[in-house]
Amino acid sequence: MTIRTLLPALLAALLLLAQVPAAVAAADDPDEDEAEEKVDAPWSLALGTQVDQLSTRGFTGELGRELTPNTALRLAADSTAYDSTNQAGFKSNGVELGATHDFERFAIQGAIARWQDTDLVTAKELKLDGDFRFEPWSVGLRAGYRRSTFDPFHTPVSVTLKDGTVVDANTTSRCKLNNTALGLDGRFEGDVWGAYATLMEYQYQDAKCSVTARGKNALSRADRLQLRDLSAGILDRLSVVATRRIGRQETLLDSSLDTGVSWKHDDLTVSLDYSHQKDFFIGAASNTYSVTGTADLGDHTGVDCTLGVTRGGGVTSGGFVGFALRAKF
Repeated sequence: MTIRTLLPALLAALLLLAQVPAAVAAADDPDEDEAEEKVDAPWSLALGTQVDQLSTRGFTGELGRELTPNTALRLAADSTAYDSTNQAGFKSNGVELGATHDFERFAIQGAIARWQDTDLVTAKELKLDGDFRFEPWSVGLRAGYRRSTFDPFHTPVSVTLKDGTVVDANTTSRCKLNNTALGLDGRFEGDVWGAYATLMEYQYQDAKCSVTARGKNALSRADRLQLRDLSAGILDRLSVVATRRIGRQETLLDSSLDTGVSWKHDDLTVSLDYSHQKDFFIGAASNTYSVTGTADLGDHTGVDCTLGVTRGGGVTSGGFVGFALRAKF
């Protein structure tokens, strides 16, 4: 049984489990109406930026609104600009709208997202997460579905005429690629120490392509290698940026692992994080190591500073620095 066949059942199970705690809470206190409760400082805002040694810059922002103590909405946006020699003019932009509801022992969150890489691909995503908590531990399931629509690829090919003459011609390929995502998340949040690990795997279908050559259509489906050939190397750009850890990048990965530990002391938190990512198209893998200091400035404000480095996947100089501000009001 594959991830693709398990996904619909897992999503249905999450939705069913989300109803159980709500029904129990309603039976315990039918007069309690949490929707009418007011939240102190219901708005939240986070703004951040990162830059690496190759002058790649990433910007992130997230606006949140707590409707009740247990229900929240959020809108996130990010933009990454690649200014290195072989990526000049390449940008990645994304936006995500999500909602979270907490049922005490169980929390469920969903989101829709859209991101676009310059002259390459536009993707639309549906995400669904569920978490069980038994303080100070929590375990969760991550699932998602994504459709990626590529900009037309123009590929030069050699065509042999009836008289044996070889001439150059162009093909135009229009392709769509669907994939599912499935993963696990585990966390420990103590008074002093914390830790987390998130593992994700992605299952891709064959791309649906319409290829036009000399006025005729051919090849309705393409696997990973055929899609790379049709793109005439354009997809290799997406593989390169997949190995860099700047901003909140949106890429087509085969798998990823994120893990870290944190330590708290008064209003200061220090965390060490590790990320491993493997690209879908060429199989390039990268490892990112970072340290982040988080300071609580009081009055619902805080600041984060990050130093990190990425190795592997063709990255020659992967050092980066990040800075973020957070506030509630």
